[in-house]
This record gives sequence, structure tokens and C-alpha cells, in this order.
Amino acid sequence: MNMKALFLDKPGFPEQLRIGDTAIPEPMYGEVRVKVKAVGLNPVDYKLARSGYSEWTYPFILGLDVAGYIDVVGEGVTGFQVGDRVVYHGDLSKSILFCP
Repeated sequence: MNMKALFLDKPGFPEQLRIGDTAIPEPMYGEVRVKVKAVGLNPVDYKLARSGYSEWTYPFILGLDVAGYIDVVGEGVTGFQVGDRVVYHGDLSKSILFCP
């Protein structure tokens, strides 16, 4: 199964972003997977998109500000369960978003 994502293939302007398909990620130890209902691109996203970020590998999936619900709880996670509604500001170095 795949999901849709907003990709940045290399540092550059917002006009270079593209929508494409990618594999649905599985959460690692201590992580949850969120089925995304809304995602925002804020000024930090745009600034980093222009210059790049040393920890990114391309293509990179943009979008740090997310609202949705947990659809998978990884091993070692406590205090969250499938179906919990969440909002969060993600980690700049990785993307683990689910949005089919």
C-alpha cells in the first residue's frame, strides 16, 4: 500500500515541490504512526526547503505541523492508543506520516 506525500527532491523554491506516492512507513520503537487529516507548511518549512537541512535525504517529505489520529502504536509506547486524536510539530530530521 502507498500514501500520497509532498516531496522536495532537492533544496529549492516551493514551486519545485511535487505530490507523489511513497510506501506507508511503520513506526519504530517508541513511535506512533499518525493518519494525517491536515498538515501545514509554515515559514520554517519554506526556509529549510530553500537551503536544505543537513540530516535530510532526498526526496524529503515536507510538513511538520500535523493533525490526525493514531492508526498504529509502535513497541514501547505507553499513554497512547489507536484512535487517539493528535496534533504535533514533527521532527525536522524525519517524516513518519500516513495519509492515504
